Amino acid sequence: MKKAIYCLVTYVLSILAPTVTQAATQLTYWDFLGGGDGVRMKQIVEEFNKSQSDIHVNESTLTWGEPFYTKVHTAVVSGQTPDVMTYHLSHLPAGVLAKDLRPLTEAELAQAGLKASDFQKSLVDRSLEISKKYGNSNDLFSVPLDIHALVLYYNKTALKKAGLLGSDGLPTGLDSVESFTKMLGETKAKTHLIPVAANINSADPASLWRIWYSLFRQQNGDFIKDGQISFSDASSIGTKCLQQMADWAKEGLIPKNVGYASMVALFTAGRSVFMTNGVWEVPTLVDLQKSGKLTFDYGIAPMPKLYGNQKTWADSHQLAIPNNDKTPASPEKVAAALKFIAYVVKASMTWAGGGHIPAYLPVQNSDAYKSMSPNNEYSAVTAQNVQFEPPFPIFGVGGPTFIPISNYLVPAVNGQLSPDQGMKQFIADLEKFSKQQQ
Repeated sequence: MKKAIYCLVTYVLSILAPTVTQAATQLTYWDFLGGGDGVRMKQIVEEFNKSQSDIHVNESTLTWGEPFYTKVHTAVVSGQTPDVMTYHLSHLPAGVLAKDLRPLTEAELAQAGLKASDFQKSLVDRSLEISKKYGNSNDLFSVPLDIHALVLYYNKTALKKAGLLGSDGLPTGLDSVESFTKMLGETKAKTHLIPVAANINSADPASLWRIWYSLFRQQNGDFIKDGQISFSDASSIGTKCLQQMADWAKEGLIPKNVGYASMVALFTAGRSVFMTNGVWEVPTLVDLQKSGKLTFDYGIAPMPKLYGNQKTWADSHQLAIPNNDKTPASPEKVAAALKFIAYVVKASMTWAGGGHIPAYLPVQNSDAYKSMSPNNEYSAVTAQNVQFEPPFPIFGVGGPTFIPISNYLVPAVNGQLSPDQGMKQFIADLEKFSKQQQ
């Protein structure tokens, strides 16, 4: 009798027990994305997890910049890495040199449905240059997601009232540094607003660097001579660029000591006519306009051609797999990570809503993206003129260059140092950093 009851209970429990299925591969994903970028990436991750049951991505958002890359390197050294992560193209030389990144073979990319020719050529060329120089490899160490560059936001309403908006809907005076400076002076006199909201602040030196580097490259200034790092152009052309920015500040055309949040607030409140900022503030303007909180019509233009060309500072968000010599990822885990990476880059229309230019050409060249507003006001010209950070480990997000920018270039623009003094001290620090990495 007892045996019969036991068998009956066992049978009932077997019916009621849930069917055991193979567990999904769990991927740990680290990113540094906040604001509109963070919202969009979380949406993409959620959609990926819902789209299939074989892989589940667990996302963690860490602090942008130097803290992120320090944590990545520490994780690599300890053998406790995530499975996939975001990365900056500008940090790639430092990351490859430090062996923080796992190379991605052509065959592995092909298995995920990706190939180098799928992406904007300038991005791939720079990545391969870094791979060969610092990794002794012909493989990519990361997959490009986007291009994010400096653009010029402008208040159409204020410019129209001042008679400084052309029939093409663009501001006048965008064809040379002289005409641009003259137009800004007229803007100040006629609108009584701040001509250009710019972030010239030691707490966030990246903003000043982006403007300075654009002016530097537009005069064909370079940090590369015969394949080696050189500071000769920085001494001559770079000082000229710094002087121009200091002159704008002295004339009240750009405000002094303005932080990032204040810069955005000045423009969105209609207290400045222009804002020099990255494409990542596009969602701010779009959302404010949709909610009826924006009191003026705005436009976005590529950075103007102030000198000999229209070259513009840019960087790129990338997706990478960290190197892990202590506990290497299995082929199955690598394949899962690359499947997720492929999904993200192919979903870059969602990502483009954050203002970014998709690196994946089938999206960048699609009719849907080309008609996306306001991205279509700047994306084509900007993509053709992108100028990435110098391909040396001392530059880029999380690198040591930001310290001397904060210490010397920002004070030079704000009038606390002469541009000549600021540039000399900036170069002296860069030379020290460069020697330390040789």
